[in-house]
Amino acid sequence: PSRRDSRFANSGIVVTVDQAVFGDQPLDGMAYQSMIERAAFDAGGGRFVAPAQRTTDFVAGRVSASLPDCSYRPGLASVDLAAVLPERIWRPLRDALAYFDARRMRGYLSEESVLVGVESRSSAPVRLPRDPVGLESLGTTGLYPCGEGPGYAGGIMSAALDGLRVAEAIGRA
Repeated sequence: PSRRDSRFANSGIVVTVDQAVFGDQPLDGMAYQSMIERAAFDAGGGRFVAPAQRTTDFVAGRVSASLPDCSYRPGLASVDLAAVLPERIWRPLRDALAYFDARRMRGYLSEESVLVGVESRSSAPVRLPRDPVGLESLGTTGLYPCGEGPGYAGGIMSAALDGLRVAEAIGRA
């Protein structure tokens, strides 16, 4: 897969989940993430098989009778993802997929497109505090938290940009 010459495409759709959903204690986000990951693991049979569903079946609210081949090598288990995910996640995802197909990209929903497993985070569930101007850690002199790990980016491009910001801040120090 590292050669990027596979016949499979990969993409993601993000559903926003905030403190109003998971709680306001420091580790509540991680507990919520763990709950979703456990539900997905169990739905796959506990063998790292990913729960999956054709997008057409997900939007229609039915379990897929079969699943097309996929690049995820431990394998897929056909499940009702709405039974795996909290409604706060599956409902906006279902609505977005139907909207994309009806109003933005006709044919987006397809018998060949599959929702696989859960990717339970797009950025860190915990943020290491840093000075808003100098970007240095508030608790450790000389430490400059940046990128996805300490919660300042949600992907490779935003992590790179945050790294540039931090490098510039260090240069000014």
